[in-house]
Amino acid sequence: MTATIPASAAPAAPTPPAGRGASAAARTRAGRLRAVGPVPRLRLQAGAALLLLAALLVTAVLGFADTVARVHQLTAVSEPRAAAAGRLYQALADLDAQRAKSLVMGYSAPDPADPTAAPVLVDDGVLAALTAQADQRDASAALAQLAAAEPEQVQGLLNALNLYDFWTGTEEYFVGTQADPVVGHPVAGAVDNYAQADALLGSQLLPAVDALLGDADRQVSQDRAAAHDAALAYAGVLGGLGVATVLVLLWWQRDLMVRHNRVFNRPLVAATVCVAALLVGTTSALLGAAGEVDSAVSAGYTPYARLSQASVAAADAEARQSRWVVDVDYRSALAADFQGDAARVKQLLAADTSPAAAVVRQRFDAYLTSDTGLRQVAESGDVNGAALRLTGVGRDDAAFSYYDFSVHLGALAAADAAAFSAHASAAADDLSGWAAVSAAGLGVAMLLVLTGVRPRLREFA
Repeated sequence: MTATIPASAAPAAPTPPAGRGASAAARTRAGRLRAVGPVPRLRLQAGAALLLLAALLVTAVLGFADTVARVHQLTAVSEPRAAAAGRLYQALADLDAQRAKSLVMGYSAPDPADPTAAPVLVDDGVLAALTAQADQRDASAALAQLAAAEPEQVQGLLNALNLYDFWTGTEEYFVGTQADPVVGHPVAGAVDNYAQADALLGSQLLPAVDALLGDADRQVSQDRAAAHDAALAYAGVLGGLGVATVLVLLWWQRDLMVRHNRVFNRPLVAATVCVAALLVGTTSALLGAAGEVDSAVSAGYTPYARLSQASVAAADAEARQSRWVVDVDYRSALAADFQGDAARVKQLLAADTSPAAAVVRQRFDAYLTSDTGLRQVAESGDVNGAALRLTGVGRDDAAFSYYDFSVHLGALAAADAAAFSAHASAAADDLSGWAAVSAAGLGVAMLLVLTGVRPRLREFA
């Protein structure tokens, strides 16, 4: 007889210990991964490395091309345009100062103590006329440079300049045809025509140029920010991709060593070194270019633009000074304008704390001292002496002190312009050639990856 075992007495299936269910699932997934054969694994690893290298290649080529284009826009388009607008502003302001000086020309007033003494030519206006011609050439050159970018604004300026030339030409006619002119006493027609030209300059020409300069200055600032930010952004992307690529290549070599008992794969080692070198080189180049772009604007263009504005304000002051001597009815207003121009020059020069700027400030203070002496002589009734102080070449004369100031101001402005060019060239040098180097280096790295994985694929196929 066969014994029947009750169902309740049958041995139960073994129950896994508590907490083992999740680890079993994890072991299942790990087993599946281990089930992946060496050939598919090698293909996946090679594909990941090649994908990262391709992303690096595209980012490097496009990044350097874009950054180079932005730097070129700043250094070869925006800054020259702004500099041309500044030169135009300076030329027009100095042209006005030279036209004002032409009013002073003439012979010395009769000496009451010696009525028979022959009059002496105090100022013949030749230097002022030659300087005015040079200013006109500078203004024409600046307008020609601006015409391509701002044709409508330049056409408006040309129209206003034609009218300005008409007024000043009429002024020159009155001055040149005056018989035996007495210094400091031009004919009314000369003063009236200069006043018309000066009013046109102040109400139309200079405001239009100032607006043009403001637009150009803002464009320089925008292009600087665009070039700087683009260089930093591409450096960050290249740095992230480069680090990821190096880590993948290192992990792959470790995986080959652990799984397949390989000490190292020489082509993969070479590819890793190539990527690491390019990572350091490209990011350093982009970061260096970003810094040079900033320095070009902050240490070059910005102080140069301030000095350009100071030069304009100083030329305005010089024009007011000359007119003050001859236009007695408006002396109070002209003196107030002169003080305003002088304060503007001091404010602009104070922004630069360099030793060279300190010398320029000293020269401007000397000019203001000579102006004080000039006004004292003129207010005492000595027109001859005032004219000599205004146009003379002695150390205490206004003409000499202003020339001395303008020479030092021009030298400082030239140094700032050279600083911009130097930093701009350094930025271009930092970026030069890296697109081609990156393409060649990463192309070689891709070939090395294929060279390194091919023997392993044949081995495990």
